[in-house]
Amino acid sequence: MENYIKLNNNKNHLSLGNLFNEIKSISINKEGAIQTEIFCILFNIDNISDTTVNNYCTGYRAIGSKYKQIYLNYRKHYTTNKLVFIDIIDNLISIMEGTIYNIKDISIINKNKTLIQLCHNLHILVKNDLYVPTSLKKELLQLLNSNNYYEFLINILFFTILEKKQPLYNSDLVESTIEEILDNTNMSIIDLKKYLSIEFKEGISLIPSLVTLANSNNPYALNRLGNMEYNGLITGYKRVNEAYNYFKKAAEFNHPTSCFMIAHILLNKEIGSLTPNDINLMWQYLKKAESLNSISAINTIGLCYLHGYTKDSKKDLNKAIKYFEKAASNNYIYAYNNLAKIYEEQKDYSKAISYYQKSADNLDSWSCNKMGLFYYEGIHLPKDDSLSFKYFTTGANAPIQTRVNWNIYNLVKLFYLQGNSTLGIKKDLAKSLELLNTIKNFPPSNELFLYIYYDLYLTNPIYLDKVNYYLSILDNTLDTKKKKQIETNLKEIKDYHIKIDL
Repeated sequence: MENYIKLNNNKNHLSLGNLFNEIKSISINKEGAIQTEIFCILFNIDNISDTTVNNYCTGYRAIGSKYKQIYLNYRKHYTTNKLVFIDIIDNLISIMEGTIYNIKDISIINKNKTLIQLCHNLHILVKNDLYVPTSLKKELLQLLNSNNYYEFLINILFFTILEKKQPLYNSDLVESTIEEILDNTNMSIIDLKKYLSIEFKEGISLIPSLVTLANSNNPYALNRLGNMEYNGLITGYKRVNEAYNYFKKAAEFNHPTSCFMIAHILLNKEIGSLTPNDINLMWQYLKKAESLNSISAINTIGLCYLHGYTKDSKKDLNKAIKYFEKAASNNYIYAYNNLAKIYEEQKDYSKAISYYQKSADNLDSWSCNKMGLFYYEGIHLPKDDSLSFKYFTTGANAPIQTRVNWNIYNLVKLFYLQGNSTLGIKKDLAKSLELLNTIKNFPPSNELFLYIYYDLYLTNPIYLDKVNYYLSILDNTLDTKKKKQIETNLKEIKDYHIKIDL
């Protein structure tokens, strides 16, 4: 027989057993707050056996139908009379504080410190429990933020007694977790199993098998192929039209990422040119993806409001910030960056750096470069070459698809090309070339290539052709002021060599 999951010994379940645990944990008189007494208060009964209550609290048995009926009746009357629970909540406070109360005013109950502590403790369970619906989690958070602890606790009682499944087994947990993820979609667990079977078992034959599965309208295979086409992983180059068609088919099953990618392609004008019709279509898919909890879509909606990619072409900074904050609450690094850029433009550097820091700590390459510069320049943060070097290095090691080349550029320019005595880094032309060769097609690196090859040329004429090559490129792309600066820098390199020779 499969073992049931105990619902009163961990913080991952908003259950009757854990509710009792939290009540007992903050009660002044622990001996008075026994399970049976708490149960009798909640259900307004005189007595019940210890064994029955223990079975309900551990999750070994489902809560009895007659007790559930009590709460079904409470819920029915509660819609028209909020005071139906006043005596129950009053008695709970009395048992926790060891003092007899007779509170009949909800506003006074909401100020009770013991009740407030209980509700905040219970909210940890709310956040951790995969079985608590997203809609209920949002409602409970709103009640908590508005200091409506009375209604918060009543909603907790309704869920733990009427909604929380028990007994609960390991297999139930896995299936429920998947069902929670697939909520509001037309995708089935069967389709997921077929897709995962291919992903886990096949190697070289993966793509043909994915195509076969996609031909049977498997949304997971369709989305995967769409991503592969978009990133050029099938033919070696990006095929937007093929990707778009795969995403469109997967979106018919309410696949969140596919809905977002259609909007992303339209927004970047990779298909269409952002005509009013394109914008309308983009918003349809963005809102659909948002309803399916796509964090990328939420962030992109913020970008649309920020830049005016809306149906009326109007910008709305406040709405943009609202959506960025919503995405950031889910630890979405690009939302952190968007908020940081906004506050940096507003010269609120404290907020800007705070968001860049959060993003950089999640290994985002762009924000790593920003933090590296802040620490190196020592203007908005105390100068710290060690932290600057750390952030540039982290950003330089990001995956190539998300890597920002400025990290490598700054590592070479600020550390390896001239050395750094504070960190014990010696001038290293070989290391500089090694790094720059990874970003050969990054135009700002041409200037650094010139300095390196000129430095090498001064001791070995074989590098003259390289020097002339980069001089020619820069001569055709830079203005007079920049050219004069380069001449000055080259002279400094030459003077340094003369000094060394002497």
